[in-house]
Parts: sequence; C-alpha cells; structure tokens
Amino acid sequence: MYEFENVLSQLGSFGAYQRRVFVLVSMFETPVAWAMLLPIFLNVVPEWECPGSSSNVSTSFNSSSNSNITLPKEQCTGSGSVCPGAVFSGDLNTIVSEWSLVCDRKYVPSTITTVQMCGLLVGALVCGQLADIFGRRKLLYITYTLLLAVSLGSAFVNSWQLFAAFRFFIGGLVGSVMVVNFVLPLEFVTPSWRTFCGCVGFWAVGLMTLAIWGYLISEWRYLIIGTSVSGVFMLFSWWFVPESPRWLLSKGRFDEAEAILKTIAKYNNIILPDLSTLKKESEFASKPEKRYKNFSYWHLFQSCEMSKNSLIVMYGWFVSSSVYYGLNFNTGNLAGNLYLNVFISGLVEIPALVYVVALNNRIGRRKITLSLMLLAGISCLAVLVVTLIDKSQTVLIIVIAMIGKSAISGGWAATQVFSAETFPTVIRNIGIGACAMSARIGGIAAPQIVRLSKGSLEVLPFPVFGGLALLCGFLMLCLPETKNKPLKDHIITVPDPEDLPEGGSPEEIPLRDTPS
Repeated sequence: MYEFENVLSQLGSFGAYQRRVFVLVSMFETPVAWAMLLPIFLNVVPEWECPGSSSNVSTSFNSSSNSNITLPKEQCTGSGSVCPGAVFSGDLNTIVSEWSLVCDRKYVPSTITTVQMCGLLVGALVCGQLADIFGRRKLLYITYTLLLAVSLGSAFVNSWQLFAAFRFFIGGLVGSVMVVNFVLPLEFVTPSWRTFCGCVGFWAVGLMTLAIWGYLISEWRYLIIGTSVSGVFMLFSWWFVPESPRWLLSKGRFDEAEAILKTIAKYNNIILPDLSTLKKESEFASKPEKRYKNFSYWHLFQSCEMSKNSLIVMYGWFVSSSVYYGLNFNTGNLAGNLYLNVFISGLVEIPALVYVVALNNRIGRRKITLSLMLLAGISCLAVLVVTLIDKSQTVLIIVIAMIGKSAISGGWAATQVFSAETFPTVIRNIGIGACAMSARIGGIAAPQIVRLSKGSLEVLPFPVFGGLALLCGFLMLCLPETKNKPLKDHIITVPDPEDLPEGGSPEEIPLRDTPS
C-alpha cells in the first residue's frame, strides 16, 4: 500500500512510538535465543568413565578446559557398546549424563538438535500463513506462550526420545515467533529504516546471557526451568504492542487501523494526516479483485536471470544458517572456558551488525556481503591451519573462530537485506519464504556437520563451514547491486486477456501483489 508509506512518513518514519514497538518486539529474541541455543549446554559431555574398561580411559569436562574423548567401541561395558555402566562425576548434569549418551549413543545429542531444527522449518512454514490469516500480534503472543509452556514441560521428561519430541515442538514454536518478530516491527517503519530494524535486535544479548545461565546452573532440568520461567515477563508487553496497521488495512479493517494511527500521531506529537485516500485503498485491497495476479514459487524461476538470483540468495541463507548455528553448537568443542566462549560468541555479533548498518547504504550490498562472507570463510580455514600447525595455540584459535562467528552473523543480516531488495515486489514475500526454508535446511545440516568433530580430527567442521562461506561470498558478486536503486515491483509476464483495458496491451498492465 503506497499511501500507507506516505502516512507513516508524515507520522514519523521511526518516531517514539515506532521505537517503542521495535524495542518491545525485539526483546522477545532474548528468551527465544535461550530456548533455541540451550543445546550448547544441554549436550555437554561431563567427566565420565567405564568401570569395566581395560584401559581405564575417561573423558573430562571442566569450566576451564573441556574435551570430548570418546572411548573406542570395544572399551565400553555392557552387552553392546552402549556402555550402560558409564559413571559420570562432577557437578555438571546434562542430558548426556542423564541418559548415558556415550559410545554408540553419542549420536543422540546432535540428532536431537537436528530434530529441533526440523521443527524450526515446519514452524516457519506454518506460521507464515497463520500470521496472514489471524494477524501478527495474536500469533506472536500465542506461539510465545506455547513456547514457554512446551520448554518448561521438556524439563520433566523421562527419556531422550520424549525429550527429542519436545525439542521438535520447541523448534517449531521458535520458528513461529521469529517470523512474526521479524515482520511486525518492519510494518511500522518506512523503507529507509528497514535495514536498521532488520539487522538490530536482542538475539546476541540472549546468547550472552545464556552463558551466564549455564555458568550459574549446572543441572540441565533447572536450567530449562529457569530460562522458561524467566521468559514470562515478556507477556506483559501485550498491552503495549498493537496489531500491525498495515495488516489491518489489507483486511479492510480500517477503523481498527485508524485507531492505531491516531495513537501513533498522539504519541509522536504529530497532527494526524488525512486518511481518506488510505481508507479507499484499504477497501480496494481487501477485495479479491481479478486485477490481482496470484503468484507462486514457480515465478521465482520464470527466467534465467530470476532463476540465477533466486538460487544465489537461497544458497546465501542456507550458508548463513548452517555456518551460524554450526559455529554456535561447535562452541563446546573449542578449548578454553565454555561459558566465556559462549558469552564472547554473542558479544562479537554486535560489531558485525553495526558494520552492516553503518556501511550497507554507503559501500553497497554486494561488497558488504562479500567482505563478511570472505572473512567468515577465511577465519574458519585459518582455524584448521593453526590447529594443524600448533594445537596448543588455544587463545589464537578461539580468537580466529570468534572473528568467523562475528562475520557470519553480519553476513546473514546483510544477506537478508540484499535478498529483500533482489526480489520484485510481487514475489518478494514468496522469495523470502523460499530463502527462509533454505535457512532451515541449513540449520538442520549444522548439527550433523558439527558431528564431524567427534572423530579423530576435532577441527574438521571448520573447513566445511569455511568452504561454504567462501563460495557464497563470490556468488554474491553475480547478483545485481541494489544500493540507491528503486525496488523492482514487477516481473515480465503476460496478464489474462480479460484484465487488459479496452484496446490496451500487456505492457500497460502493472502486475500487483496479491493482498496479504
């Protein structure tokens, strides 16, 4: 709705009211990050040993130096190699020690995380449709409430199979919350502020505070309970976060949208502009007119140029997700203090996001994305090189790994903005939906890539992540630059003959979005 953009500009592109909505909605990211990234601590292997082992070898974990040494298959006790007689010591109690997930069960923790990422894919797909039907605000608070309830319930399960089922639903609800969390603030601001709102958030704060949670609570059940119950405070923001007026207008609910716009004007101390044109546009947009053309995922690949652009940005989201979550879940395999590593991995995201916000409109989308992807790829490969040369250089390895983590977080933010500007308006939502699916697939692959560290070469995930990021960076150069260029609205297609004006030609008919 073009008139709505004009009204927002007159009300204040990013006024006090919009800032309040942005902050409150973005704050959901902190407890959601706790729920999403808990496997970093839940999957830690505490100190343990097999009493019947002939070699008397054990694994060890402590707060300053953690390692995951898995006993050979023949050294485990029991009828098979499940090692039911494993004895865990120390104060740390995780799902690994709870259900003896070692030896032939060592695959279970990463499998549970993969199940969670599958839920993330399902949740994102389902929520995207529900948010268009029932509204952003209702769905945000309903799914978030369910997330807290399901997360709390997972602390009381009595088997890893049931725990995996709970993590699937947790992933689905996280995906649902994050879809609305991203969209809702953007619908209150003008295009000039969408890069800022799309890049800045409280996810990094969630990761940093999760390190504090893990340090303070060594019992995995209490850790889940603490993070779940603490998230309840966000529910009180219900009375301060309104429904998206853009969504209300698209549904023809002008009176409700008008009330919100009046509140914005009053809060921003601005005179309410004339809304008569907006009312007509709302009434028009809410009707299923034939003049609107329905688009599908097929239109992302309608031409060679569109196919190339679509595939590249989808790959960019796949790489961003797999490398980002892979580096997060691989934090436990780095030498040094686990809790400090997790805290730093959240802290280093902030400079990268500032870099994108400050320079994306100056340098250009391609150069910014390329620079960050190359830095992420080179950093990951550098970890491999340093480890092979001198594994004792733990501080240097951690520093390089954190540089890669910072770069990929900024690269993902830049890729999101680049993608939104690459797709024409009529298929932008569909394009971003396809990219989101690619990201979820990357998230599913991430825990399995991290599993490569369980072999003889613990650093093996880094060259995999590095290669993915380097290829992504160079592919981004094949996309058209969108800096300071008007967004494309249409794709080349032929409308139905009945949609043509009398005596008109296809070129005279601009294709418009299907009302959302």
